[in-house]
Amino acid sequence: MVLEEQLIPLFEAANPGIRVEAVRLGYDELRDKIVATAAIGSGPDVIRMDIIWSPSFAAAGLLEPLDHYAGFQVILDEVYPGPLSTNYLDGKYYGLPLTTNTQIYIYDVHAFEAAGVTPPQTFADFETVSRRMTQRDGGVVTRYGYDMGGPWAWYLLSWIWSNGGDVTDPEITTASGYLDGGATVEALTMISEWALEGLLAPNIFGEGFDQWGSFVNGKVAARQDGPWFARWLEEENPNFKAGYTVMPVGRGGVSCSVVGGENIALTSGSKSKDEAWKFICFMLSEEAQGIMAANGQVPVIRSAVDIPEFQASDYYPVYLEQLLTAKARTPHPRYSEIEQIMQDAFWNTVTGETNARNALSEAVRLINPVLE
Repeated sequence: MVLEEQLIPLFEAANPGIRVEAVRLGYDELRDKIVATAAIGSGPDVIRMDIIWSPSFAAAGLLEPLDHYAGFQVILDEVYPGPLSTNYLDGKYYGLPLTTNTQIYIYDVHAFEAAGVTPPQTFADFETVSRRMTQRDGGVVTRYGYDMGGPWAWYLLSWIWSNGGDVTDPEITTASGYLDGGATVEALTMISEWALEGLLAPNIFGEGFDQWGSFVNGKVAARQDGPWFARWLEEENPNFKAGYTVMPVGRGGVSCSVVGGENIALTSGSKSKDEAWKFICFMLSEEAQGIMAANGQVPVIRSAVDIPEFQASDYYPVYLEQLLTAKARTPHPRYSEIEQIMQDAFWNTVTGETNARNALSEAVRLINPVLE
């Protein structure tokens, strides 16, 4: 509603000759409609889409390169590099980040104080703190030290990257030596050991678990999540004292997390490219980014962080700090296939079906042909 009620009226008032019609579609419906309408030379001028779609849309010729448009370089210098990277393919940018998010380490302040521990800064700290915060009644875990989410890329890549591992080489030509490299194997091995020891909440095994409720009810001492969870805590549980810090550092030496969010792009079939570019520039302006930030979105331009809502927040500054080193999931047109193969390896490891080295070696065997 912010788009229709605030942003579009502001843009149209500043550009009297341009009208913007907003069309909302479901996640899968949007993808299908873009592909179908492009085939007959119609469709929207501007699209807002999940960041993991950008490479495949660009590779299919559905998006307009933006590098040559006036003012592009100014915006390029303003946006965070992690979200921006998802728009780059074969030497050109086919969109810009519009909204962004990432995950950080969130902990129960009172529980930590009662246990006499501080939030972890390293993987070694994490293991010590999680073991200390895990409580058992006999053989039953009554409080888990940490909720890592499920065995999916959105959750586990943070740990792999922070340990110095990766999915592919920087050129995205091979997974050999990266996804099955020592640092990645070590990170996944540690995660599986923590899971099997009972330090991690059971949704790491795909079991049903109330992730948000378990945190406020004291069944989980710490967890990783995005700004939507922090905002929910603030609005729905104002008396709950949560602490926020960046993700722990492994032997990679840098605290990494996964970039999420949406991109904005100009379609190659647009018949109003100049007007569409003006709208994209507006959506990346301090004014528009500030309005979205005031409504719970993390801005993608550095200058928007000075708005009061961010300065007064306990958590937004931490998310912005984490974004400085956050990384995007592999920007490849066939990333969905790559991710599924990778997640099968994660699942097989944490559930004890096989060890990390064997699972990741098999994943590399399957992923390399996809990269060719």
